[in-house]
Amino acid sequence: MAKKQPRGEMPFLDHLEELRWRILWSAIALVVGSFLGFYLVTRFDLRAVLMIPIEPYVPSGTLVFTRPTDAFLITLKLSVLLGAVFAFPVIVRQAWGFLAPALYEQERRMVMPAIMAGTGLFISGAWMAFLWVLPAILKIMLSERFTGASFTPFITAGDYFAFATQVILAFGFVFQLPLVMVLLSAMHLVSPKFFARNRPYAFLVGAVVAAFVTPPDIFSMLMMMAPIIVLYEIGILIGRVIWKRSAG
Repeated sequence: MAKKQPRGEMPFLDHLEELRWRILWSAIALVVGSFLGFYLVTRFDLRAVLMIPIEPYVPSGTLVFTRPTDAFLITLKLSVLLGAVFAFPVIVRQAWGFLAPALYEQERRMVMPAIMAGTGLFISGAWMAFLWVLPAILKIMLSERFTGASFTPFITAGDYFAFATQVILAFGFVFQLPLVMVLLSAMHLVSPKFFARNRPYAFLVGAVVAAFVTPPDIFSMLMMMAPIIVLYEIGILIGRVIWKRSAG
């Protein structure tokens, strides 16, 4: 069996000191990334890009805000989100530097592919939400079937951007489901048979998660449940292949 590196035997206080510095460098990367994100948001008006899904339902082509601080807070939140994206490699590098010496060789070999796959899955989920899911939800909720002739949409910028970012981030994180399942199978912690046998309970948990992480409407929840079911089945299929190979 491969041995762990000597740092696994460091004194507890030394671990805390190293952890403190790695968190500090991660925080600095987030701050620097947020400043860069602020520049990009204001210089290229990335807020207009995020407005594309709702433009067909806003007659004036613009959103209103009701408080003097709304526009600034929206810009700040988008800047921090972009900053987190820019700082992600540094944060991963710091986390990897802290954890790697305590892992076995087989576990270390899985980390970098998992990070790359997780990043790709997150981007895929967020992109899918922006291109298809968010427009579909808006089309349903703002259709004449619900608004009729009695209601006129008066959507504020704060409400829309909060709704849009929540949907996009929720789909990005939900797309990590097959990766988690594959890693559990690869490390022989949970077998694919267990996942397959407990489908009904998994889908029930998925429904509860979808209800919590999406905006409070049934359409957002249903739009998330479909990918959860598909991703769960993909996780089972890939997990079976990994399980058989590792067993062999």
